Amino acid sequence: MTADTAQTIGIIVQTLTVIVAATGVVVALCTGATDRRAADARARTDRKRADDRARKDRLAADARARQDRLVADRRADSDRREARLLADHHFRLDMLVRLARNVNDPGHSDKKISSQLAAERAALLHVLGPDGLPLTWETYVGPTIDESRINATDDSVEKHKRCQSEVAVKITHEIAAWKRGV
Repeated sequence: MTADTAQTIGIIVQTLTVIVAATGVVVALCTGATDRRAADARARTDRKRADDRARKDRLAADARARQDRLVADRRADSDRREARLLADHHFRLDMLVRLARNVNDPGHSDKKISSQLAAERAALLHVLGPDGLPLTWETYVGPTIDESRINATDDSVEKHKRCQSEVAVKITHEIAAWKRGV
């Protein structure tokens, strides 16, 4: 082989090496661009999935919070009902104890004190109502609530009795309003 041939072969090898290197650079650039696009697409997909998960988590958290509020409201309503029933029970027991003391009192020689005891007894009976104590009601109060309503507006009944009936009706209305929660 001659020197010229060796030099020509060297130039061809160097040219082929440069072409291979340039092709490698072009392939690397193309692959890098493709990889970047693929990575960007994966990142967009991952962000979208994360946003969807976050949205679903927020919706689930909102639903749980709504449910918790409803449960808390129901519990509070139940607690208020129970407290009201307990208060009513204690109130009625207190009225019954006061009535028992009044009914068991043998009376008083002073007409004014005796009259006050009778008025208290009638008021206690009107607060408790005739349902649970029909005999005591009939003995100490006499007229029913309906009769008391009629007596309160009847001009032929003496004024003192009309006032007593009016008070009895008002007590009954107040207790009914209290029970309704007005």
